[in-house]
Amino acid sequence: MPRLLLIALAAMLAIVLIGPIAGIAQDATPAADSATASLARTDVRHFLPYGLDGLNPELTVVSEDSGVCAHESLSIPGRPDAWDCIGGESSAIYDPCFADPFMIPDETGNLVCVDSPFSTEIVRFTLTEPLSIEKDVDDPMAAAMPGPAGADPMATNVPEADPEHWELPWALELANGERCTLLTGATAAFAGDRLNYGCENGGYVLGEVNQERPVWIVSYLADGAFATTLVEVVAAWA
Repeated sequence: MPRLLLIALAAMLAIVLIGPIAGIAQDATPAADSATASLARTDVRHFLPYGLDGLNPELTVVSEDSGVCAHESLSIPGRPDAWDCIGGESSAIYDPCFADPFMIPDETGNLVCVDSPFSTEIVRFTLTEPLSIEKDVDDPMAAAMPGPAGADPMATNVPEADPEHWELPWALELANGERCTLLTGATAAFAGDRLNYGCENGGYVLGEVNQERPVWIVSYLADGAFATTLVEVVAAWA
């Protein structure tokens, strides 16, 4: 057999044998990329129980109460529509409770109270007194009002939201799958750091939320563990 023909057959055989192997490696690449892909940034989210048509239909009223809401929320300080409320007869404390953005000022109405942004069960809280306490927060609509006192409604110079409620967000979703909610009452401290968040699987978040980079970091203590680990924050709620 001529030498050139042997070389050609050997080359074709190599292509047949190597081809499937190369194809398998190519198929595995996307899975490997997705597994090692890093989080670009922490997603910041607002819990919005009301829409233009009223209460969100995905939320379920499981109980009702009535009383006064005289103080800003401890869970979401700085958010203008979030309140700390107390039942008149039950003396139950609800925090946070969210005011209907279309509620008529100086009149009584309803608020929505919820334990965490991960729950769809709410308490409908009826005011016995109007929301008359002025909070120490800016009106987010003030700069958007037309006329000498404000700017054009379509302007882009609307002031940023009060950052206070992002220092310790109301709730966190962690990269390890944990969902944690801010603890507003008395807790404990370990190594000088307060237990700031309680998590659904029994763990805790200690200390502050590190927001120095686009992806926030927290110190997480798993249930039964004796050492903390640094965990990325996938989403933060306020």
